[in-house]
Amino acid sequence: MWVKFDDDDMLIATDGESEYYKWTYSEFEEFLNESITPSMYQFMAAHVYKNIDKDSLWMIETEDYGGHHDCEMAVNAYFEIPALERQEMHDQELVNLKAQYKSAEEKEMAAVNWMLDDNTPFDPVSPIYVEVCQYVRGLVDKFKTKRERLEREIHEEEQWRGGWEKDMDTDLNYDHEEEI
Repeated sequence: MWVKFDDDDMLIATDGESEYYKWTYSEFEEFLNESITPSMYQFMAAHVYKNIDKDSLWMIETEDYGGHHDCEMAVNAYFEIPALERQEMHDQELVNLKAQYKSAEEKEMAAVNWMLDDNTPFDPVSPIYVEVCQYVRGLVDKFKTKRERLEREIHEEEQWRGGWEKDMDTDLNYDHEEEI
């Protein structure tokens, strides 16, 4: 049993064949009573990834794991980061998401263009023509889904506010643990 990030950048516990547990945004949000952004999730999930212990992995395997302790520790670690570092983390996440979006969009369009190209390397009478076309359609679907997910994540990340923006009434001594 180990933890890793899946193709959608979600932290999962797996044995290589089965997914036993997935840390979702809502598990971390439970400790904040508000939504988190992709960069917050990445930080918090990475914290769990780096700090999960054998007892938690055993509890996952025996289905006794609730994630509460690990998620709470990750949320607390996030708010221990200085505000300017959190701002830099959010800015970098936006750069990363936009680059991933562009890549997914380009791959989706390349697959669509291949399907529309009359000069494909396979003749329609080729014994593998149907399978190749189905594979490329699968690529179109895969990259379209990824592009749409990234578009949502970019929007979510752009909505993040650190509390120091112009015209925001924020208590600089705010302690999120008082909310928990």
